[in-house]
Amino acid sequence: MIVAGELLPGAALPAERELAIRLGVSRPLVREALRSLEAVNIVESRRGAGTYVTDLTPELLLAPLSYAFRLVHGSYLDLFQVRRFLEPAAAAEAASTVKEDNLVEMDELLKALDEPDEDTFPENDLAFHEWIVRQTGNPLLLSIIRGIRDLEFTVLEVTAANTVNREQSQIEHRAIGKAIREGDPERAKAAMLLHLARVEDQVRSSGTGCPASASEAH
Repeated sequence: MIVAGELLPGAALPAERELAIRLGVSRPLVREALRSLEAVNIVESRRGAGTYVTDLTPELLLAPLSYAFRLVHGSYLDLFQVRRFLEPAAAAEAASTVKEDNLVEMDELLKALDEPDEDTFPENDLAFHEWIVRQTGNPLLLSIIRGIRDLEFTVLEVTAANTVNREQSQIEHRAIGKAIREGDPERAKAAMLLHLARVEDQVRSSGTGCPASASEAH
């Protein structure tokens, strides 16, 4: 019912009894299903008010991915490996498919990154990388990237405190943007790889391991 769009984000679910009748199952099975859906942030139970569909944002639905990453003591180097698999290809695709009108937004994001404010840099950095992925038109890829945003944000908060690092990142961002604007997929891919490799090398040199030690990066 949710996937089919019958129950939209924020909608109240029918009572358990009605669901059991409509779905042709027992009420205990309905309760079990609702608990499972609540565990993965698809529905939420409100005391005294019933059960509701959540807002179904990618960040909310993919939050368990971040928890799993921490529970298995994943390394930030694992995070960069995932990004190296996905983002260079996304940059190449963006260079091939970006619409002229969307380049205005890219310019605004790059301009925001020129600001020497370390507090706003992480969010602006993530916004630029997300803009690139959005140009691919692939909702699954966008959901995956949004699902690891909080992990990336933790790294960026620390690295943004370094002025030289912010300036170097911006040089690399502009190189990526220039290649996308000029419709050069291979150069966009190479520029993104160079950018991610440089940041990863800094994290690797710092000896940072699992997310719990992120504050030790740089």
